[in-house]
Amino acid sequence: MNNITRSMLVASALLLNACGSGTDPATSDNDGSGGTGSLSVGITDAAIDEVSAVNLRVLALQLRRQDDDAKDAIEIDLRDPDGNALEFNLLDYQEGETFPLFNDERVPAGVYAHARLVLEAPAKTPKVCAGQDPEGGSHVIRKADGPVPIFVPSGSNNGVKLVSPFRVPRDGEAAVVIDFDLRQALHRPSGQHCYFLRPTFRVEAVKDTGRIVGTVQPSMLDGSNGLCSDDDPMSYNAVYVYRGADKTPGDIDAVDDADDDDGQADPMATATVKLDDVTGDYEYVVGFLSPGNYTLAFTCQADLDRIPNSEGSTDDEKQANDDIVFQDAQNAVVEAGKTTVVPFTFTPPQPGE
Repeated sequence: MNNITRSMLVASALLLNACGSGTDPATSDNDGSGGTGSLSVGITDAAIDEVSAVNLRVLALQLRRQDDDAKDAIEIDLRDPDGNALEFNLLDYQEGETFPLFNDERVPAGVYAHARLVLEAPAKTPKVCAGQDPEGGSHVIRKADGPVPIFVPSGSNNGVKLVSPFRVPRDGEAAVVIDFDLRQALHRPSGQHCYFLRPTFRVEAVKDTGRIVGTVQPSMLDGSNGLCSDDDPMSYNAVYVYRGADKTPGDIDAVDDADDDDGQADPMATATVKLDDVTGDYEYVVGFLSPGNYTLAFTCQADLDRIPNSEGSTDDEKQANDDIVFQDAQNAVVEAGKTTVVPFTFTPPQPGE
């Protein structure tokens, strides 16, 4: 890991603000609160099965406040003094663990409705990946065959867009976490030489969130109930999380968590089920959830859930509608600063069902 010294390229952005709006950015902002506040940003992840590392090289985080123009973006440079990107393995930061992009940076106060994580990802098109050195930029290491380049479909120059709004209070502090749910974000289309990184992720204010944890009964994930992709209790098992109570669980087939036309909801987060070597339990953790009602469902067919591919040549590839079997859907309530426990147990069908 590089010894990172972080600096902000705020001066030019503030000059643009002053020229573009005719106001003094030191004393006013887009929601009337004025001044500056302190911002800290971390990254967390929910893993997938077939990779052993997802090594991101981050150049900068660009921020834009609500109603600001694109020219008003603030850029936080994350490179070291030699110009090297900030590099880390996303898989090292799961189940509530976070990697700090930066801490206590001064930014104009206000509501930030747009953020962009700028990655070092040289491939401008998927075809370029075939001749690219995988370790020359952000890359995935597959368990089966080693490093594979990462391609951002919206363009590597644009980076990875984060669209959840958050507020930085005047003379106050804000801490947010970027949730890279790799099961929803990362996929390798058939025949491609790179992994596609889907360009939308969840952002949550740390102090206003809670989490859900639980265990999964072994008979639900070892194939003995006939509902799994395989008989290995260590693979393809995941808990899907949906906003709102009493949702009908659906697969990952849209960029948001609204209900589809068929009444199925799209997940807003997922969690891999893992074996705890100490307790012998199969456990999951979903962190950084805003307070409210949720529906949770378990599946041992997570490998069948394809990611929509905007670069695909057919409607099936673009929409990726998959018929995933979900088990034991149930409701949960999340409160800020608290842990909600939701276990999953298998109930055998009753005679006549």
